[in-house]
Parts: sequence; C-alpha cells; structure tokens
Amino acid sequence: MRALTDTGNALEPDLEECEYVLWMGTFPGSNGKSMQSIAKQVAERLAQGKCKMDVIDPVLGNGNVTPTMEGINWIPIKPATNGAFCSAVVRWMIENDAYAADLLAAPNYAAGMAAGFASFTNASHLVIVDDANPNNRKLMRAADAGLETPPADPEAKTQPTYYVVIDEATGQPALHTASDRALLDWEGEVNGVKVRTGFSLLREPIFERDMDEYAEITGVSRGEIERIAREFTSHGVKSSTRAAGSTCAQTGFDASMGFRTLNTMIGCNQMIGGNVPFGLAPTSTGDGPRYKLGAVKGKPDVSTKNATYISRTARPWQKTDEYAARVAAGEKDPQPKLPWYPAGVASDNQALFSVVNQYPYQAKIMMTWMNNVIQNTPNGLRAAVTERLADPAVVPLHIACDVVVGELAQYADYIVPDTNPFESFGVVAPQGHWHGKGAGVRWQAKVPGTMELPDGRYASFEAFICDVGRACGVPGFGDDAIAGADGSSWALDDVADYFLKAVANLAYAEPVIDDISDEEARMQGLDDLPASWKAAVTAEEWPKVLKALSRGGRFYPVFTRVGKDGRSGYAKEYQSFVYSELRATNKNPYSGTFACGTLGYTPESFANWSPMSEWYSPEEYPFAAANYKPRFRTVTMEANSPIMRDLCAENYLEISLEDAAALGIRDGDRIRATTPAGDVMEAPAMVRAGVAAGTIGIAHGYGHEAYGAQDVDIDGAMTKGNPAIGSGFNIQQVVDPVVAKDGVLYGAADNDGSTPLRNGGMFKIEKA
Repeated sequence: MRALTDTGNALEPDLEECEYVLWMGTFPGSNGKSMQSIAKQVAERLAQGKCKMDVIDPVLGNGNVTPTMEGINWIPIKPATNGAFCSAVVRWMIENDAYAADLLAAPNYAAGMAAGFASFTNASHLVIVDDANPNNRKLMRAADAGLETPPADPEAKTQPTYYVVIDEATGQPALHTASDRALLDWEGEVNGVKVRTGFSLLREPIFERDMDEYAEITGVSRGEIERIAREFTSHGVKSSTRAAGSTCAQTGFDASMGFRTLNTMIGCNQMIGGNVPFGLAPTSTGDGPRYKLGAVKGKPDVSTKNATYISRTARPWQKTDEYAARVAAGEKDPQPKLPWYPAGVASDNQALFSVVNQYPYQAKIMMTWMNNVIQNTPNGLRAAVTERLADPAVVPLHIACDVVVGELAQYADYIVPDTNPFESFGVVAPQGHWHGKGAGVRWQAKVPGTMELPDGRYASFEAFICDVGRACGVPGFGDDAIAGADGSSWALDDVADYFLKAVANLAYAEPVIDDISDEEARMQGLDDLPASWKAAVTAEEWPKVLKALSRGGRFYPVFTRVGKDGRSGYAKEYQSFVYSELRATNKNPYSGTFACGTLGYTPESFANWSPMSEWYSPEEYPFAAANYKPRFRTVTMEANSPIMRDLCAENYLEISLEDAAALGIRDGDRIRATTPAGDVMEAPAMVRAGVAAGTIGIAHGYGHEAYGAQDVDIDGAMTKGNPAIGSGFNIQQVVDPVVAKDGVLYGAADNDGSTPLRNGGMFKIEKA
C-alpha cells in the first residue's frame, strides 16, 4: 500500500530522539522487527523520562506496557477501526489549527526544505472535480491548465510530471515545481475546469462524522482521542506514528493512509526525532562496484510493463484485455470473476485464489518457495481450495521448495528440500528501528542437512533454480551468467556463486574495506572454508569478503544519521500523498462507484463496497477478531519447538471481563465463535482484562494441519507426525459473498491493497 501513500525512503519512528510515539497495530516489545531491540530502545527512552507513548491495540500484548513502565499507555480499540481513529485525530488537528501548514503548503521538495522540513506533500495540488471531464478525480496536469512546461531532458530516463497549484504570492495557477508556497484550502476553476486542492478534499470525509461518532466506532472515548491528538501535535516534528498489523484487515488501506497522514500533518517525515529512514544499505545484490547482479546477461528485449500478474495486481480491471474484449463483444460494464487491485504489486493470497479459480488464466506450472499461504485461507474454503490444488486439471504441475512439508507443500507434485537459516546465505539491509546504514551478512554456519548432489553441492532452492535454468537455456544461469564490472564473466550454478559476489559488492562500496589479516582469518577458522566459496570471487576480493563475513556484514558510523537543521542525514526527496490519485480513480467494477482519494473511514465491506453490516446482523454477530503474533510461537518454525509448546500448548478465544460476564462465560470454559457463513472456531475461553470490548483475541501460529503434525510417507519411509504441533486453531476468516458464488472461491480482502482479512470480521460467541 506504500505506493498509494508516499514515495521515497522507508521510514520508522526515531526511537533514539523521539518525544512522543503513537503505536497502532505494532506493539513495542511484543512484536515488530526486531521486538527485542524495540523493547530496549523504548524502555531506555521511557526510563529516562525523555518521551511518552500510547499504544492503540485491541489486545494488550506482553511488551513495554506494564504497571512498572511510566509514560506509556495501552488504549483498547475495536478491530479494523484504525482509519476512524486517525480521521478523528486529523479532524481535531484541523479544528485546532494544530498542523504544519508551512509543510502542507510546500508544493515541491525544495519548498519543503526551505520551510524547514525534509519532505513535501500534494496537499496543495489541484484535483479535477468535474464529472464531465475525462480526467475527473485526477490531479490536474500542466496541459489541463494550459500551462507551458520546461523542455524535456534528452538525457533523462523518465520525464517529470508537472502538476498544478495556485501560487500563494500571485494567486494564479502555476506548475507545482515553480511555486515556493501554494494555497492549501482552495477550490474554483482553472482554464474552465473545476478543481479543488487535495487538502480541501481531505476535509470532506474527515468531517462527515463528529468526535462522538468516532468514539462510538472505535471504542476509544472522545476524551482519549483528544488527549492523544493534543499530545501528538505538541512536540513539533519529534512525534510520529507507527502502524503495521492494523493494515491486515479489510479496512487496511484506511489504517495505512491514516498513520501516514498523521505524520504528514506534522511534517515529521525524515526529521530527527520524528519518522526517519531505515533499511539503508550499499548496493550488494544489484549492480554493484564489482559485479552486476541486478542485470541478466542475454535477457530478451521484453518488458513486464504490460504483464498481467496472476495475483490481479498492478492493473485496474478497466485496463485489462479481458475487459476490452467483453466491451467490444457488446457487454456494458462487465464484471470480473475476481477483483483487481491496481495499487498492489504482488499478493500470494490473491495469487492462490487466482490459481484455484483459474482466473485470469490457468497456472500450468506453479512454483512455491518458503510459502504457506493456505494457512491464511478462510477455513470455510480450505477443503475446496486444497481439493482444487490437488487436481491436475486445475494445477497440472506444482513444485514446492521448503524445509518442511507444510500445509501448502503437502499438495505439491514435487518437494525440493531447502536449507534452513543456519545453512543459507543472505545479504540483508537493516530492519526495524536501527537507523544507521549498512547490511548484515548471513552465511552457512553448518553444512546443509539436505541431500548432497553428485557434484558436491547440496539441495537448495538456489541449486534447483540454477539447474533448471541451465537445463532450459534460460538467460542468467550457467556459464558466463554474471558480468563483472571489469567486463569479466562468471558462472552461476549455486548459492555461493551469487551471494559471495554480493558480499564483494558490499566490501567494495565506498570506502573500500581493508583485507582481513592471515592471523585473524586463521583464528576464526576462515582459512578452512570450501574451495567453491573462494572460487566465487577474485583472489584480490577474497580477503575483503572474509573481512565482511567475519564482522557479520558492514555498518557505517551511526553519527552519519544526523544531518543539518534537524533533518536525517539520509534524507532524500520524499513526498506524502494527502490525495491518492491511484485510489481515487479506481472504479469498483461491481458497484460502479469510486473510492475516496484521501484518508477517511469506510466500514468493513465486501468487494462491491457494500458494508458487512448490511449482509449480516451486528446484533447477532457483535464480535470482531484481533489476530496477533504471540512471543511464544511464530507462524511456522516455533510450532516445532517443545519448549515453546510447553510454554503455551494451545491458543484460546480471549475475551474481555465485561463480555464474559454478559455471556456467563468463565475462564477455561469451552466456547465457540461462529461466522455468518457457519464456520466455527472452538477453544477454551481466556477471560482477561487486556482485551477490548466486543473483541476476540486470537494468537496466530496455531492450528497447523502439517508442518510436522501429520505422518509423511516418502518412498515407503514413514515419518510419524506429532499431533502437539497442530494443537490449537487457526483463525476463521470471512468469505466474500459478493464474489464467492457459482463455484468461485474467495475470501474477503482489502479493496485497495488486497490484504486478507486477519483482523475484524463478524462473529458470535456461545458456550460449546
């Protein structure tokens, strides 16, 4: 969803310099990347009394919110209502003039910098609001306004798009690049075309509801909403919001747009103490200083620009060949078999539904790697989904590559053994809330436990694709596959051939690192590494590669994160979208209506944007689910850990004290939660204070049918499963009745980003 809401660096709250952080969907110290480092950073700042924090979450996690931790609060919220909460805060900001008007009025990056910030927005950009205009709902371009643009740069790969603003100094239309400050809240006509600013359009959905209505929707009192809004806006740019898990809902875009709009409104993006860049690393797996790993030698002159992804992403329905063909055949407003998601890039959840529905085309060969998407498939559809996956008429060939036989892999025709994290390579940019620059290097700590191949390699995903690529004559594999920066050619036949070259690129990024000494290499046992590793790079590069391996990567001095005038040292051109043209111009093919282009609140709905509450009774199904990641079990591997199973062998249906009392349920009672489709989750009740009213808390990672829970027979050799691995239950998700009919299998998803519904939904609870 990030493409809908900003362009530039990936950003996270600056936990080293912050004064206030509002957490939504991510619980500091309970989940996130990495929850341990987040916990330490948060605890240190709070203990020093240097910051305050609020955590908005339906379920109280076991992180930094404790009775002993001052300055941090847990505020329970109803699942899937984060967009309403953010809308309420923005309404308060507008009503109280508590937003960074100088930043919002800056129509370009230079203007934002001149105003003292490190970003800019399209809040002042004009939007066409004329139903009769073919560009209705789009941002106004120079041609629409009759404005001249600068000559094209013949050397540039892409030419800039020039938008239109009303320049504050002249009161006249101007290119957004030619104005130092633009009018923020304006509507009128330009060149005979009706237009409004993005900020003006933001007001409408925000002010559709008053603060009391937002409080009713979210379950957060008006007083708390106003307190948080006041706190958030009282620290200048040293406040920020963070949200993640809250986007895993049918209303996920609202949540994603919400926290980004809040950060935009105070201008904290790329400002020290606010929302700062992370994941910054020198080029390693791309075209680096030593090897061109981003290029494919001999690649055909083809483009994916017009490709149709099987996930139905990156293209609106109205621009598909199918739509054009059906209109040409005489259909008026044809509807697709499954929704399309122009804002998305990739979605394994949507790809699965496309495969089993054989739409928009059949997947004749399906290759899955480290993927268990079926675990997030609505349980009410799982039997039908797996039946189709196992049908060769639907999927003629399925090859899975994994370290275990999981729920999806068990239906494959072939399973290729893969290496685990201790047996594999990787070059990874820093994640989470470490805001320096560098890259970690993962390399084989042990000999892989997979089968040894006749040539001495070990079975792995990388070995498999190299062999298949060579056998099929695919460019980029086999002899002379990799180009050196000096014009040399190198083979790609195994994992070391690629990743050690990536480490060489990392080592030679400016400034080039020193060689490791012979003594240190001997002390660390690096003089006894496989000969194939040394052969993957040049003799000159090898000592520097060993130096990077010995340090676990390469990391630049942390002080470089701080730039001038309170900006991040890694700031680069960054734009936040107050108005999302991509979303606003996406016509729903089932209803014929358009979505709002700004932050707003839309209740949970199905593919035609009809509210769930119009299909099913909220009185009969009054509960919503909050699916969270517990510390004692991950989605996959920790289900196999006896220690983790001893800590918590199963998950529970967690409900609040108030709800339990109203239903006559006591802790430990066997209860069931039922969806309107009749799908049932049954488990012991956990009655506790840390659950929002009307919410079912459900720990993720339980209810496995495979991953070691089942018996596996391979060539007559039986490996007995352990039923304890499959204990507990998996969350029931909502089936979309608009699409899931006439043999079509489909689960409810976010209508913009295609995210499966893991939070929210409609349930009723009763004793089993």
